[in-house]
Amino acid sequence: MSSRLARATTVLISGLVAFVLTAAAVRAEQDAPLNLRYGLYWAGFQIATLTLEHEIQSTRYRSQLFIETVGLIEKLVHYRAKTLATGRLGEDGRLRPVAFSTEYRSRKKDRRSIVKFDPASGDVLELEITKRGKPDDSKVPEALRKNVIDPLTAFLRIRDHVATAGKGEAFTAQIFDGRRRYDLAAEVVGHDRAWIAGRKQRVMRLALTLELLAGSDANDLEEVVVDDRVQAELLLSDDNLLPLRLSVLNTTIA
Repeated sequence: MSSRLARATTVLISGLVAFVLTAAAVRAEQDAPLNLRYGLYWAGFQIATLTLEHEIQSTRYRSQLFIETVGLIEKLVHYRAKTLATGRLGEDGRLRPVAFSTEYRSRKKDRRSIVKFDPASGDVLELEITKRGKPDDSKVPEALRKNVIDPLTAFLRIRDHVATAGKGEAFTAQIFDGRRRYDLAAEVVGHDRAWIAGRKQRVMRLALTLELLAGSDANDLEEVVVDDRVQAELLLSDDNLLPLRLSVLNTTIA
């Protein structure tokens, strides 16, 4: 696997995959809980499973994303990741993050990040990062930690945009996950039919762009990466906006 592909795959896991899972809530009841399961594929082979749990209770929300490797990759890497986002509904109905945490373990690495936000401004109030159980620093400048949201909340926010946007209407979000700062742009590019799970279905096509502005390299989470961009295509069911497939480079979630 090339370094570029490895980096894109890791960014996908930390960010884009959340959109695939959470978009299913667009036309669901707002307080209806979600429990969705997807597979991550590379070169035609499944390498991981992803599970999202999401619920809104009164004025607060809670979302969790779980990732674990399978098959040969599981034997080689043994990757486990858990991401948790909590927040509240603002007076304008928007999801406003309060706290975001992510932790993952593999045979060689152990990382944990906790971010606390000002729900009104989106500025980062507190940040705690550990590597192998010891305190670590974020390589994202403080200037880039203002007016941001976490990955899960960002993708939940654009569900209404996905449901109502016309062709060419883009949505952008400034995302900070504790270790990386990146911008997301999502744009509906059309409606057609595609072969999904052995049958042709009506789909909505979205073009996604994830641009990494600063933070940790996906290979070792220590080197700074700037101006790195990942482009992907997301297919949603045209009937109910259920996510069907997300493709980036040679990686597919379906």
